[in-house]
Amino acid sequence: MIFFVKLLQFCFRIIFFAPVAVALNIMYAAAWLIQALARLTRLRSTVINNIAQVIPESPAALLADKLISNTSYSIFEILCVPFFKRKHYQAIIEWQGLENLTQALKEHKGVIILTMHTGNYELTHAALSNLGYPMNIVLRATNEPIFEIINRSRSSEGARLINVLDSDMYKESLKVLDKNELIYLLADTGALESRHETIDFLGKKVPAATGWLTLAQRSGCAVIPTLAKKSGRRNTITLHKPIKVTKENREEAMRKILGTFEAFIKANPEQWAMFLNAFETKRMIGGK
Repeated sequence: MIFFVKLLQFCFRIIFFAPVAVALNIMYAAAWLIQALARLTRLRSTVINNIAQVIPESPAALLADKLISNTSYSIFEILCVPFFKRKHYQAIIEWQGLENLTQALKEHKGVIILTMHTGNYELTHAALSNLGYPMNIVLRATNEPIFEIINRSRSSEGARLINVLDSDMYKESLKVLDKNELIYLLADTGALESRHETIDFLGKKVPAATGWLTLAQRSGCAVIPTLAKKSGRRNTITLHKPIKVTKENREEAMRKILGTFEAFIKANPEQWAMFLNAFETKRMIGGK
């Protein structure tokens, strides 16, 4: 499998010497084929079941097909990111609220870009790095071969990877925030393996990671809730207004930010990659 993925990347390395429209058309044609095949597998029934468990009143089958399609397109974008130039990003990304990031950086305390596994979340940090923003990605990556491929894409635009399995996330994050750089964090992963609190989310009692709150409070940096939405080839990345976290407003800040995420998922459940994973869906419902 890993050999096949590497071979695929090698082929796309050559393809991306072609004009932008040609390269992207080939990439998305391959993605379309993969999503069509994926719908014929057990994955579709798994996703339908996951969505129905969390949002029982939703058209789960329709949403599952959209999520599988979105994920297939995202996978090929991630594989090809190392070959992207500015014009490729411009062809597939629409920015909303980028001025919020520019404004927050004027305080020279760095910024936490807090997001979820929505749309092509992996494209967000690559695109920001391509625009010249100093990006640092907090992640949990083992020595499995697949992470070698993914991390190569993550760092292809110059982003620095902070692996919580190899270094002290807080110490490293405080260093880069002090240099007015960006920290990219996912709010809907690793909650049970780190500091967390139980919150109400989509009508469930869900464990939510809170390390980002402590980091923002200690550093004085702003937190910008950021969400990626995918519709076929188009990626809309929205950066919401920055929020400062203090000892006095800590709980309010968490409710406001997570409320932004909850509203997005309610309106766009087909964007949430969590539904691809039965184990993570079960953990969410059970809260453990």
